[in-house]
Amino acid sequence: MTTALADAERIRAAAERSGAIVFVGHLFLFHPAFLAALDLLPTLGTIRYLLCEGMNSNPRTDSSVLWDWLPHDLSIAGAIFDRDPDCVTTWSLAGGTTPRAALTKFQFDFVPVISTISWLSPVRRRQVTIACEKATLVFDDTAERRLTLHTGQGEMSYPGYSDELPLTRELAAFLQAIRSGEVSMNHLRTGVSIVRAIAAAEKSIALGGTSIAI
Repeated sequence: MTTALADAERIRAAAERSGAIVFVGHLFLFHPAFLAALDLLPTLGTIRYLLCEGMNSNPRTDSSVLWDWLPHDLSIAGAIFDRDPDCVTTWSLAGGTTPRAALTKFQFDFVPVISTISWLSPVRRRQVTIACEKATLVFDDTAERRLTLHTGQGEMSYPGYSDELPLTRELAAFLQAIRSGEVSMNHLRTGVSIVRAIAAAEKSIALGGTSIAI
């Protein structure tokens, strides 16, 4: 068990014993455009795959690129599929076991979630493509119109969504949890499951791209 995963498990156990309110800040789960995408997905048929892209030129010194970008992709995929991934295969694209660029494949049952992440890109990119049986949704957090629907006939439309800031929605939910005093372990369990998945991705890189069960 990695240090990060061991720490996450200890925090979860302590919170469950104490009954503390825990709120893990996965910002995209409060993004109006992504929430609109979740509402649309049941009308689009079977999901075939997710393609997640997260890139910039702002490397950190306290972790690998996996810990910077994959929490976003995993929280989004978890919200879509309502489950944890089964396994992961990861390759370092720039060498080394603490990568600055990586390609990761998570398997959610029969649906692959591919993440291309990098600190070596001169262009900032934060995009999730959800390819479905009837149409494809593209959530692009760097675009003016953040949600685009592409049909199989080549038609394109822009579903509407609230203009409220994701951080505003997240803080409102946090304050409501404090006011209500209702203890929910869902946020903490999601956080731990994401740490577990990234720890497995690190192990996959260390073993040269071997598929690792999560």
